[in-house]
Amino acid sequence: MTKSKIEKKIKEGNLYDKIFKENAESIFIPLIEKRLGIKIVSYKSFKEKLQTTLEREMDFFYEILTDKGEKFILHLEFQTENDPDMIYREAEYHGIALRKNKTEIKHIVVYLGDNTPTMQTQLEEKYIFKGFDLIVIHNFDTNELLSSQVPEEIILAILSNYPREQAESILRLIIRKLKTVCKNPTRLSKFLKQLIVLARLRKIEDLTIKISEEMPITYDIETDYLYQRGMETGEVRGEIRGEIRGEIRGTEKERYSSKVNFVKNLLLNFDFDDAQICSMVEVDLDFVREVRAKLFDNPKQ
Repeated sequence: MTKSKIEKKIKEGNLYDKIFKENAESIFIPLIEKRLGIKIVSYKSFKEKLQTTLEREMDFFYEILTDKGEKFILHLEFQTENDPDMIYREAEYHGIALRKNKTEIKHIVVYLGDNTPTMQTQLEEKYIFKGFDLIVIHNFDTNELLSSQVPEEIILAILSNYPREQAESILRLIIRKLKTVCKNPTRLSKFLKQLIVLARLRKIEDLTIKISEEMPITYDIETDYLYQRGMETGEVRGEIRGEIRGEIRGTEKERYSSKVNFVKNLLLNFDFDDAQICSMVEVDLDFVREVRAKLFDNPKQ
């Protein structure tokens, strides 16, 4: 379409609008009563126009009151052409007007062409907006997220449901798990950066940066969320000393005892599988299975 034809069409559209604005109330309101099967006792035109994202102005908005006390907004649209996208334009108008007015809206298109329109007038059921599902990350189980092998899920643990005072322990676990599942430094760096961004939502960005810088050097098990939870529930016996950094420091007996207690804590309080526990405590599978057998087959040992 040439520029002159577009300008001519816009000019004609403005002319139609002027006529309809002058005559809509006296001509079309009675027609609408018949169409909707209602009796309008009062109506009021909106003075302000609603602007769409497509720079269209939506005219002919009325506040309607029926003889049965029903209140709603009536939107009139005048169409000179058989527009196959009219149904989607109306859906767009509906969303904009609903957000602004938060009340029931009825739409009527008045077709002015000289042929029978074939435009769609009703949305298919699958396209109708009826609401949305709400996912609250804060309600997610921390244990479940930390059990994941997917880094995108693991970092969500920082937003999950855990005591705020244990944020540092959670951060240490998240970072440690990321180091386990991310197979190269570039991938690890990516998710550490994402973790720092998410930490802003909990106002612990600085703490996250601090721990991420410290973690390559040391990891204090006594501040660990798993350890603290085990102590609170009385399932961890004795004192766990040292740090996890390839091994747990101390005498051989102390290292063995610490690892046994830590594995017990994980088995009693969480849903980690044996392979995940092996990764976290840095022991082999037989070690975990032996602790599990003693703990559940003969719990008094």
